[in-house]
Parts: sequence; structure tokens; C-alpha cells
Amino acid sequence: MIKIVLTLLLLSHSLWGVSTTQKQRVAIKMLDAMNKTKQMDKMMVNMAKMQIAQNPLLRMHPKKVMHFFLRHSSFQKLKPQLARLYAKELSVAEMQTFTAFCKSKEGQKILAKMPRLLQLSSNLGQRNLQKHYPELLNSLMK
Repeated sequence: MIKIVLTLLLLSHSLWGVSTTQKQRVAIKMLDAMNKTKQMDKMMVNMAKMQIAQNPLLRMHPKKVMHFFLRHSSFQKLKPQLARLYAKELSVAEMQTFTAFCKSKEGQKILAKMPRLLQLSSNLGQRNLQKHYPELLNSLMK
């Protein structure tokens, strides 16, 4: 039985062809090419600001809250976990292709605009939902 399990493990490893750690290294290169450090840290700062604005207790200590968010959610802190996540969801070829695109002039342009595009997309969705909110309330009241 043990021989069968070991054989299956070796076979599955050779079928995948790339170890998890190698895949994670490719994922890290992709994350670096995506300029995730700046994007993610900016997102965490914005999230902290929203939390501070919504909670009077946090409003009394904004610097501590900001420090807490960045200490536990900075890109550098999450980078190994993100690499595992991307490595699990994407193939090496997909990550390498995307990395090459991110390093291109066009890729850099799109990456620079992506945070704004995501924010505008989110705002669009929220406005559309708010516009139709009475429809939801009507259906709930029936």
C-alpha cells in the first residue's frame, strides 16, 4: 500500500512538472511586474481611512490604525500568501505570459490605470444598484 501511495505521489509530481515552490517564484515575479506593492499598500491605506471615518473609536487614533493595517496587510506581509494563491490558480505559462505583458509599455500603462478603472467600475455598480434600490424594497415588502 505504501509503495502504491509513493508511486502515485511521484507520478503526480512528475506530471505537474513544476514544484510548488518553483511556481510560487514565478508568481512572485508576476506580482512584482504588476507593481502590486504600490497598488496594494495604497488600497490598504484607503481601507484604513474608510474604517477610521466610520468608527469613532478608530478616529481617536488614526496613526495607530494606519500602522496596524500596514503592518498586517502590506504587500510585503501578504506576498508569500498571494504567491501561493496565484500559483494555485494559474499555470506557469499563464503567469509568465502575463508577466511579459506587465513589463511591456502597454502593460505598464494599463497597470497604472487599473486602480482608477477598478474604482470607477465599483462606483458604476453602486450607482446602478442605488438607482434600482426601490425595486428591491418593493419586492421585499410583498
